[in-house]
Amino acid sequence: MGRRTVTVTGSGRASATPDVVRLDLRVGHDAPDVATALGGAATGIAEVGRVAREHGVADADIRTLDASVSQRWDNTGTPVGFTAQQRLGLTVRRLEAVGEVLEAAAAAVGNALLVDQVRLDVADRTDALARARDAAFADAHTRADQYATLAGAELGRVLGIAEGGAVPLAGPRMKFAAMAADSAGAMPVEGGDLEIGASVTVTWELAGGATPHASE
Repeated sequence: MGRRTVTVTGSGRASATPDVVRLDLRVGHDAPDVATALGGAATGIAEVGRVAREHGVADADIRTLDASVSQRWDNTGTPVGFTAQQRLGLTVRRLEAVGEVLEAAAAAVGNALLVDQVRLDVADRTDALARARDAAFADAHTRADQYATLAGAELGRVLGIAEGGAVPLAGPRMKFAAMAADSAGAMPVEGGDLEIGASVTVTWELAGGATPHASE
């Protein structure tokens, strides 16, 4: 008879206070030919990068995400030109500057600017991840202990641990406050809480009893 074990997956979570905002911004440009479309998109995205720097976004926090070109057609199926798009990722480390960056970018490139994502995040997740993993292991241990008791056994030593991942959960609470009529045009972002989730699968040896291998 082989060694008897119990394997359980536990989950845990920990709260963290967001201290950065990730912006995914896109600039599109329509033109009769590919070269002009690409040039227009490149000029526009360069303007977005310029105003971001003017509002305190560091070079290390600005990166090109991707670029694309697609052909445009009219409603009769006749090709009428090309659309080029470039995406830029910004990490804004002052939450109060997010509205300033977005409005300055919109002023620089007008309706060519599209905002794909505004996401609150934590620059350093080390502490929150450690707490989420602690909670995940504790959850696995509690459940494994219950299964062992039901099997008339006791938990022995840990035989294996596999991390299932550590990721943000359903996103932080994020609000864009409405602009007051006499404001300078800012769109404040309120951080709220960000929850980090972790899961872990742990296998324990079972001591005593006579119940075969259990797994969840």
